[in-house]
Amino acid sequence: MCASKSWLRLMTSFVGTAVIALAVGYAARVVPHWFAPQGAGIDHWFWKNYVETYRRQRRFPPALTQYVLDQAQWYPPIFPLFLRRLPERILDRYSHHVAIVIDLIRMLLLMAVVAWETGGSQRSVLLAGLVYALTPIQVFYNIQLNPRALAALMLDVLLLGLLAWLQYGGGWAVWLAIAFVAALVLLTHKMTTQLFWFLMLVTGVLYRRWDVLLLIPASIAMALILSGGFYRKVLVAHWDIVSFWNRNWRWIGADPIRESPVYGDGQYERAEKLHKHGLRGVLWHLFILFGFSPAAWLSCLLAYERLSGASHFLIYPTYILVWLFATCAWAVMTSFAKPLRCLGAGYLYVYNSSFLCSLLLAVTFRYTRSPRFSTTFALIALGLNAVGVLLYYRYFVHNKRTRVDTGLDLMIGELRAREHGLVMCIPSNWHEVVAYKTGYPVLWGGHGYGFRLFEPIWPRLQLRLSDIIQKYGVRYLLTSDDMLVPAVERELADAVIVKHGEYRLYCLPISDASPAQSHV
Repeated sequence: MCASKSWLRLMTSFVGTAVIALAVGYAARVVPHWFAPQGAGIDHWFWKNYVETYRRQRRFPPALTQYVLDQAQWYPPIFPLFLRRLPERILDRYSHHVAIVIDLIRMLLLMAVVAWETGGSQRSVLLAGLVYALTPIQVFYNIQLNPRALAALMLDVLLLGLLAWLQYGGGWAVWLAIAFVAALVLLTHKMTTQLFWFLMLVTGVLYRRWDVLLLIPASIAMALILSGGFYRKVLVAHWDIVSFWNRNWRWIGADPIRESPVYGDGQYERAEKLHKHGLRGVLWHLFILFGFSPAAWLSCLLAYERLSGASHFLIYPTYILVWLFATCAWAVMTSFAKPLRCLGAGYLYVYNSSFLCSLLLAVTFRYTRSPRFSTTFALIALGLNAVGVLLYYRYFVHNKRTRVDTGLDLMIGELRAREHGLVMCIPSNWHEVVAYKTGYPVLWGGHGYGFRLFEPIWPRLQLRLSDIIQKYGVRYLLTSDDMLVPAVERELADAVIVKHGEYRLYCLPISDASPAQSHV
């Protein structure tokens, strides 16, 4: 009876603490939608388009003919299949909450692990929850539908299972279960796949565990089996995007016109460009790496506690600390090592550090041998995360590329009222929302396979705009008054211009040689 009451008290305290932390996490993630009630996030509209087209066509993968520069939708299949299973009304009305809910499930898993490890310490559970809830990249990335959240949850489960297997054993049955979850990661998200492979490589080599290294080929084989061979196409598409960025990593986030070899002067660099030149570029990388997850980098300093800590869960050798170090190292490597920049924007990998660092901070907070120091340390990490979230809100309010404001919504309505035709957007961020809200074809691609098709127009224009219009049969150009340069405006002299505030819709004359219909 006493044990039962003790367990009940433990569960009650955990639920109360978890609810508080989850409420903070949810509130932090919905704030951007208060600033952008018409919609936010670039990829969000693509995934809505994908799922709705999939429902209409009843075939997988769907043919998204609106994106005239895509060859095939060979994206990892689990996330769209998951969205397909959601009730249509739920996805339509609450689509912006899907990534938030997945992220909060990940947060709940974190707090459950901390509660288990610390004997239900409310302070530790609350600390873990708040650190995770206020990690800037978790707020930043989950404003939209995205597969990264689901893949990160799977990777967390995988690493927890691997930790238990490495420390306590369990035989090949457990190893196969881990390989199964690994296959699900491969079938969900490419950047998470790359991080998983790196973590297994580091763990296998560092601890001389060939069975851990074997998880890499085993995950590929199991993904092929589970997908009925479709993962072969995913691998081809994976190589396609890596090859594309190997050629173009210098231009991630570049201004498509001012940094174009046709219109640019070779000196201008957009402020938000990822890989800037010189010291400015180094400082920018350090700023965004630290700014998106300050607690992760501070948590790497916990080696002193882990090497001598009293925790029976994270005794030395400390796998979770190693995985946090490896994740942060991978973020640094893909940011600064030129041969690795084709593997994705390095700062996005700190998304996978949030779970690990929150767990380490909470457990250290409970088992520390220096309570005064560790309490201060944990509160500093939490405070820096909170500051990062506030800075992100400020950035979001002033950045119109990743959200739909009233002006852009009105221009999309104006476009929708006009004759069907191919649309080009500068900036390219608007292609997704235009494709979804108008149903018109867009001069865009890069979702599954076929990156060479749109390389002439992105990430920077490699042809004159007039030649692009002629080659593809562009009927409309949606842009803003700060995006174009005089040389481009002269090429658009024959267009009818519709204006609303800073937004511009150029309605282009139809040429007899226009090949528009052949592209859609």
